[in-house]
Amino acid sequence: TGESLTINCVLRDASYALGSTCWYRKKSGSTNEESISKGGRYVETVNSGSKSFSLRINDLTVEDGGTYRCGVVCSWEGTTQAVLLVAACGDGTAVTVNP
Repeated sequence: TGESLTINCVLRDASYALGSTCWYRKKSGSTNEESISKGGRYVETVNSGSKSFSLRINDLTVEDGGTYRCGVVCSWEGTTQAVLLVAACGDGTAVTVNP
């Protein structure tokens, strides 16, 4: 459709530092989540100060429809342990693209 969409995500647990981020999409009717490779039509913006990040999808197509979830690899302050918080933005953001 040539339009763009921005999905926002906020890390709400102040105990974690915002590390590397990732995004997932589950298409309607599918049980599998696929990882989204950032770059090209997928442009990410990260604001470490507010522990927020967003994904802009340019030139939307019908294939972009589905439920999007953000994830972040967080380092627990004081340790080297890393944990993946896939549900950082709740149940995800449903996106529908009309032809």
